[in-house]
Order: sequence, then C-alpha cells, then structure tokens
Amino acid sequence: MHWSFAIAQEIIAKRKDKTHVVATGITPSGAIHVGNLREIIIADAVHSALVTTGVNARLIYVADSFDPLRRRYPFLPPDYEAHRGKPLSEIPDPEGCHASYAEHYLQPFLDSLDILGIKMEIFRADELYKSGMYVAMIKDALAKKDELARIIADVSGRALPGDWSPFNPLCKVCGRINAAVVKGYDLAEEEVYYECTCGNKGVASFRGGGKLAWRIDWAARWKIFGVTIEPFGKDHASPGGSFDTGTQISTHIFNYPAPYPIPFEHILLKTTAEGAQAKITAMSSSRGTNIPVHEILEAVPPEILKYVISRVRPDKHIEFDPSLPLLNLIDEYEREIVGVGTGIAGKIPFRHLITLVQIARGDFLTLLEVIKRSGFELHEQDEEELKELKKKARYAENWLRTYAPPSVKFELQRELPKEELQGVSEAQKNVLGLLAHYVQGGMTLSAEEWHNKIYEVAAGTNIEAREIFKGLYTALLGKPSGPRAGWLLASLDPKFLKERFEAAAKL
Repeated sequence: MHWSFAIAQEIIAKRKDKTHVVATGITPSGAIHVGNLREIIIADAVHSALVTTGVNARLIYVADSFDPLRRRYPFLPPDYEAHRGKPLSEIPDPEGCHASYAEHYLQPFLDSLDILGIKMEIFRADELYKSGMYVAMIKDALAKKDELARIIADVSGRALPGDWSPFNPLCKVCGRINAAVVKGYDLAEEEVYYECTCGNKGVASFRGGGKLAWRIDWAARWKIFGVTIEPFGKDHASPGGSFDTGTQISTHIFNYPAPYPIPFEHILLKTTAEGAQAKITAMSSSRGTNIPVHEILEAVPPEILKYVISRVRPDKHIEFDPSLPLLNLIDEYEREIVGVGTGIAGKIPFRHLITLVQIARGDFLTLLEVIKRSGFELHEQDEEELKELKKKARYAENWLRTYAPPSVKFELQRELPKEELQGVSEAQKNVLGLLAHYVQGGMTLSAEEWHNKIYEVAAGTNIEAREIFKGLYTALLGKPSGPRAGWLLASLDPKFLKERFEAAAKL
C-alpha cells in the first residue's frame, strides 16, 4: 500500500468531516524550487487517495503573497533594499515581466503545476485580505489579544513585548507591513490606528490594510477554508513550534479544530563534481541553493519528478541529485513502471536516448535514422508519435546540457582521433580490424549481437573485453569510456564503423 493511502485511512478513522480540505501554500519570496514541491506532492497524493477511497475532498493552495520581503536577497538588485518590509504583492517585478514581485515567482510555479497534472484551487493571500475574508478573524484576534499573547508565550516560551499586536498594519507612507505599532482599534469601523517607525501616524483597514502575524494567520486560514489536513516541514512540528502554537490558537481563539498534520522531512540538494566528495545542502530560495521547479521540468519528464518525490514516505528525507542518480531513477521508473512517453518514445529507454541524441547532434532527421539503426520501428507518418519523440529527445538534450556529469557526455569524432589512439596497443587495434569484418557490405548488428561479438572476440584473442571496449571507445569518441557499447555500435552507420575501425587498425 502506498503511504498516501495509509495516511488517508488514518484520517478517515480519526476525523468524521463530511468534506476534507487538504491545504498547502508557499511564500513566493524567490524561485519556488524542488524542495518546496514536496509539500505539494504530499498534499496531492493524500487528496488523490481520499478521492479514490470515495471521500469528498478539496485541494487548495494559498500563496503567501502578502508576506513582507524580509531582506534584499543576493539575486536582487541593490535598489531593492528600499522594498524591504513591503508585501511581496506590492513590490514591482525585478525583471518587469509580471504585475508584481510575488507573481514573478508564483506564475512559473503555477505553470509547472499544470505540466505536473496537479489540479488545485489557487488563492493569493493579498487578494484574500483585500476581499475581506480575514475580517472576522482579525476582529477575534484583536479582541482576544491578551489571551493570544499568553498562548504564544506558554506554548513557545517566547515573551512578547507590551506593544505587541496580532495585526500588522500596512503603512500608507513607507509601504512596509512590519514597521508599524498598533495604538488602538475600532471593531465596528474595522480599522486600527498605528504609528510607523517612518514617522507616519495613520489608520489601516481590516480589508487589505495589513495582515495577521503569521502563526495567527495560519490558524485563521484553517477556519476560513475549513482545512482538515495540511502537510508542512518538520521544523514547524517541533515541540512548542508553530503547529503547536497554531493548534492552541485555532482551538481557543477561533474555536476550530486544528487539521490533521503531515510533517515531512526536507529535500536536500546533492551535488557531485567528478572526483570530488558529494556536497549536500538545504534548498533555499534566498540563498540560491535550489533548482526551480520550472527549470528541472525542462530536463526531466513530469512523471519522473513526481515519482522521485512520491516514492519516499514523508518522514524520510530525500537527497536530490539531478545528475547520474536521477538518470538511474529514470531507469528504475521505465523498468518497473512504464516507459516515458507514448508510441516509440515510450519504447526507447531514456538512457539509450541520451546516447542517440549525442550521435544525432541536435538534428531530428539524423535522430530518426539513428533510432531506426538501433532496431526500433518508426512510423514516420504518425505526427503524434514524432511529437512525443521530439519531446522526450528535448528532455534528454536539456538534461545533458544542464545536469549530466562529464562521464555521460561524449562526442562522436568525425575524424580519426590519431593522437588519442597512440595510447591504444597493437593488440587492441588488431581487434578493431576484426570487428570491422562484422559490418562488411553494410550489415547491421543489433545491440545484443554487438555485445556478444565483443565477448566472442575477446575469448578468441585472449584480450580482456574491457581492453576491447577501451579501444573502440577511443577510436569512436576519442576517450577510453562511453555509453553501453552494444547500443552505441548498433546506432552508428555500418559503413562509418567499418571505415573507422579499419583506419584505426592500420594506424
């Protein structure tokens, strides 16, 4: 049983809600990355398990677009120092292509959700506040300010200053949402009176004139949307942490039961340079140690990205290495579940396609010829099949360009690599001459036939197979290693192979 169904069964047993609402959300302070995606994948998987079980359930996503810009991150220009403390929704897009800073980072992620096939109801926090959806919660929070402060102090052990307020006004002069102090409020008029550190004294409406402090905002959101289930990072689940605080606030201030929690371990970014020890770092938008979701989806099919995350239980961390380990996971997916793509695309293993696109050098017509030589039957009149093949080839090319380690990359040498072949023994060259005989008259061997021939020749000449592999890789690629030899040889033009092996043998 997949972990999502086990969680769904436990939820159904513990909560008797007629409709479940699975909630998730992220602050678009920077590129929304693969680490952030785990929360979404968990929420989607549990929602799907509930629906499959016959339970009525919604899946919502709230973008915390009304949160302030905490600091000027390294990827922002110097003049963005002036926007510190302002809501993300009220700051201009740093590249001028979206309506706001928040939308600049949010929209590519929402586009990625479409590619991933994840359907969610999308809400933006700034629009929720401006529409008045939080008004009742703001009134409750202000009226019970002292009780709120006591809950936060008791649960978190953190004493709050005497001028603390559960509501953070948005200053109309400096535009910051974290710099003003509430001096009073009028529940009937739905407004607070504030003094800002910029010197301004003003009035802020409950409708978009500010927002609740985030722990209170989180609990308020549960009641507003009727949230019954929510995944969140394990740091929020620590004793006395934000979920414990939110639970008490939700229960005693808003009279609403806290949702079923699904704390999860984080996804760590693992990078490995050739010959160096692997480096593991926490993914962070602000530090730039991340891979944005929309970028990885240019190099990895969406079903693979979902598989990489959903295969691991939430309570286990994931080390995400987009290089060779990711290619191995694609192998696993295609071997144990299904090939990526439909038609011929689904039949060509992704790892083999990595070889084929390097032989074709970006030319699609050449790629078709290489595929046919590899033994795959193409229907070149089928436009849908060609479209799927182009899409999978594009993933392979982008993965090679962006994440592939040097050991996977190669370049078919157009000319005989004479200098590199100086390091090849006479015995290895003689074997290349023998291999040339197997492609006489344009005869084509399959990958398996080539593999068997190499070992047959090795046995007959008392040369170890690995030495034969080194010789043929050097003759073809100019280096002593490369992709699976059988697939490589089957993909190449027999005439080219014959001429190359004969030339290498005579050198």
